[in-house]
Amino acid sequence: MSLRDFPCRDTTVDLGSRTARVHVRGRGVLAVPSLLATSAQTGGFLAAGEKALAIRAQTPGDVLFSWPFEGGVPADPQAVQWLLRHLLRIAHRRRYLANPRLALAVPSQITDVQLRALSAAATSVGARWLAMVPVPLAAAIGAGLPLDEPRAVMVVDLGAVVTDIAVMSLGSIAAARTVRVGGQDLDEAIARHVREEKGVLLGADVAATLKARFGAGPQRGFASAPFLVHGRDSDNGLPRPVMLSPADVTAAVSGPLDTLMEAIRTTLAACPPDMVCDLARDGVTLTGGGARLAGLTALVQARTGLPARVAGDDPANVVVLGAAELLEHARDFRRRRVPHRDRRQGFMAAPRRL
Repeated sequence: MSLRDFPCRDTTVDLGSRTARVHVRGRGVLAVPSLLATSAQTGGFLAAGEKALAIRAQTPGDVLFSWPFEGGVPADPQAVQWLLRHLLRIAHRRRYLANPRLALAVPSQITDVQLRALSAAATSVGARWLAMVPVPLAAAIGAGLPLDEPRAVMVVDLGAVVTDIAVMSLGSIAAARTVRVGGQDLDEAIARHVREEKGVLLGADVAATLKARFGAGPQRGFASAPFLVHGRDSDNGLPRPVMLSPADVTAAVSGPLDTLMEAIRTTLAACPPDMVCDLARDGVTLTGGGARLAGLTALVQARTGLPARVAGDDPANVVVLGAAELLEHARDFRRRRVPHRDRRQGFMAAPRRL
């Protein structure tokens, strides 16, 4: 037995744009900020995850920060390799002997070039086996949807930067669309609206609080009352309180939400009529960190005519848990050994698409 074949727990990674989720068999899910810190002078790796966030809070001028999994696809192959290695090390609690079977949850519309870049990065960090699982497929499995039946199911996975939409039947994707709208766009839309209409600059945390409180529209109960927040006056730079109503937040997030609803309708338009009939009965399943946005299910139902529900008690972990379940039953789906570097030839064979 070679060192590369050393037994190791199966590992699944959800390549979130702002938070990567790692599942290790028998150990549960670990959420790690997918932030990387590199030296501005040498370009070398400095820190990742929580340590990178701590460095960022100090705002040093000689450190560069990046999100290697922007939109779930590799922006910089070297940065992706560093971050994947960091995720495996903290998840397996050891430094060098982590050579697991690995499953990566990737967007449904990822390109072949991006797949090869991820495969090369996974190979370099020690993956023995590799599976690329489309996010909607993993989300459907994690949500317990009946993929082995002919009736159609629809999943909308809302992330921080992108939303993955797909209609599936019999374990295959019939129609899919990836739109660059996520929870971060809602935060930025709220901050921009308050700056333009009220003349107050809000921090990212305050905008996120407003999004969580008011959601996609006016809510019943205490959340419908105006909310006092503090920001900075855009003219004189002094602290300034401002009272915001649900109507203010609704107007602010209407743009990104309209784009999201249009993407859902476009995906439905690409489906055969029989599938749409199935969806009229079973509805849309919302997953991802943005699925819990207050009023979102009602908005989806009003704009599409389809019933909507949030998957489980923790929709943010549905994708990584579904991919982990698929990896656990790896004998039931196609897999292949990841080719490793041939030192005599001096190159790495390009893995095929899974």
